[in-house]
Amino acid sequence: MKKLIVAKNTGFCFGVRRTVQTAENLLKKYGVLYSIGDIVHNPAVMRDLESKGLRVVKSAQEVSEGPFIVRSHGIGRYTMDNLKKKGVEIYDATCPFLKKIHSLIKKLDRKKYLIIIVGDENHPEVIAIKEYGNNVCIVQAAGSFTFHNQYSKAAVIGQTTLSFNDYFKTARSIINNTDFEKIVLYNTICRITDERQDESVAISKIADMVFVLGGKNSSNTTKLYKNCLRFNKNTWHIESIKELKDISLKGIQSVGLLSGTSTPDGFIYAVKKYMHKKGYREVQYNGQRRSGKTS
Repeated sequence: MKKLIVAKNTGFCFGVRRTVQTAENLLKKYGVLYSIGDIVHNPAVMRDLESKGLRVVKSAQEVSEGPFIVRSHGIGRYTMDNLKKKGVEIYDATCPFLKKIHSLIKKLDRKKYLIIIVGDENHPEVIAIKEYGNNVCIVQAAGSFTFHNQYSKAAVIGQTTLSFNDYFKTARSIINNTDFEKIVLYNTICRITDERQDESVAISKIADMVFVLGGKNSSNTTKLYKNCLRFNKNTWHIESIKELKDISLKGIQSVGLLSGTSTPDGFIYAVKKYMHKKGYREVQYNGQRRSGKTS
């Protein structure tokens, strides 16, 4: 029997689903909506929202009227302040987990910690986080680092979409190679992201081929893809259904299916339907059979 081994955790996470639903509701009400940057990292979702009236700009200077939605990754406090001064009507759809991190950084900043963020300095989540503290520096995962000696204590925080292993290795290196009097380490890796990373390992080891569904611009989806590649070289990062038509399934008895947290259910359903037509029956990665019907 040819199998489609589907991860338990697929589709939008809570934070992304909340952001998209908020945007859709606002577009129905107003017919227009502004955001700084994509509100989620999935091209298909963004095309759909833009067709309904979402207008994506690059900075607060380009927003002269509302309503305005804060993307799931959040925006910096200075950007927020600029929008408020303009009198723009703001709807904050920041992931609740990220809101807690913003509050944590403000608290640590008041206590005079050097705040070390492990992550990608160009990722919108990290760009936003950085603005909530005055003494903040960014360290790339597994990257080099140098800190100024005027700080006696430091706090280490990870970009939520990092794999826990990458974050822990970098944090341990900071602890072992610095002489701060005090270092506190916070596990800010998103639980859902971490669970999907674990599933990616399990599925990659048992499947002949792996499909990771989601935007090529999605950090967490790209990390899933790279993680799968470590254990299964026959792994594909799929952003659109047309990409499947170029992949040969000859001799493939089992295909693993995972998705990033910004991948819509409709796309996952379409891929399942395509694979069902190719003769693959859907099962969960732990071996528990699910219905093979996708119609």
